[in-house]
Parts: sequence; structure tokens; C-alpha cells
Amino acid sequence: MVNRDWRAQKRDATRRRLVAAAFDLIAQRGYEAVSVADIAEAADVSVPTFYAYFRTKEHVVLPEQDLAWIGAHLARQPADLPLPERIRRGLHAMVAELQTAEQEDLLRRWTLVHQQPALRSRAYDRERASAAALADALGVDLVTSAGAADVVVVSACLSASTTAFLRWAASGGDRPLTELVDEAFEALRSI
Repeated sequence: MVNRDWRAQKRDATRRRLVAAAFDLIAQRGYEAVSVADIAEAADVSVPTFYAYFRTKEHVVLPEQDLAWIGAHLARQPADLPLPERIRRGLHAMVAELQTAEQEDLLRRWTLVHQQPALRSRAYDRERASAAALADALGVDLVTSAGAADVVVVSACLSASTTAFLRWAASGGDRPLTELVDEAFEALRSI
């Protein structure tokens, strides 16, 4: 048991070094100018070791979303609420669950996304790719016309969410993320 804990600690430390190196290099040079080899060298690991932790350079800054975790938070919201309200409440629940260190990491990630056009583009791509998975988690039936409309709503909510995260990063985290989520969803209600 002790060996497993030691190995887990070593893996976590390596992952943290890779993330820190990537964030520092991207902040200095820009996303496009930093290679996986640069990140590995700065973290004092090999390129194959980098790939043991991350599929791509993008995944260091924008890790794969845990759609099951997101879906579980959305599924806990009352089904009789309008879909945008279920998603807004689910976002609030997810943010509330994050520890301080996780929020700081999230802010640092979104600050890089805000500052780097290539990462912003990737964030929007990820948002679109997540729409179908989240619609499925919410029980949306794409075959029906109501289901198709719900997918549009989910996509709009994800766009509002991305906007809230970018505004949060632009504020340096000075404004509460949930407040910015509420403002973005209020904008959706006004159309």
C-alpha cells in the first residue's frame, strides 16, 4: 500500500511539473511557439513521459472534460425546470464543489485561454464537441424536433458558460464565477 501511495505521489508531482512548465512557457512564448519537447525538457522528463500524461499539448491547458461528472451534476437538477436553468444550476453546483486550489488552477487555465487566440479557438471547438454528449446526459432525444431544439439550447448554454469563464479570466478572478455564469445565462433569457 505504501508503494502505491508513493507511486501516486510521484505521478501527481510529474503531472504538476508538466502543467507548470507548459503554463510558464505558453505565457512567455505563446501557445503556438511551444512544443511538447519544450514542455518535457522544462519539466525534466522525456517526450514519451509527456505523452504518458497528456494526449496532446492542448490537453495540458484544456484537459478532457469529465462528461460523467458534468452529467451527474446536471442530472441532479429538477427535471421540471427549463433546460437552461437546469444547466445554470448544474454549473453552480460544479463550481461550488471545487476546492480553492482547483479554482486557482482553473483560473490559470482560463487566463491562458483568454490570452491565447489558438487556445480560445480550441475552447470553442471543445464546447461544440461537448454539446451532443451533454444532451445525451440530459436525456435529449435527437430524433425528435423537440430534441433538436434542446441541442440548440444546450449549445447556447455551453457558449454562455465559455463566455462566463473567459470573463472570469479577464477579471483576474476578481468577480465570482457564479455571478458571471448568471449574467451570461441572463443574456440568454433576454433573447
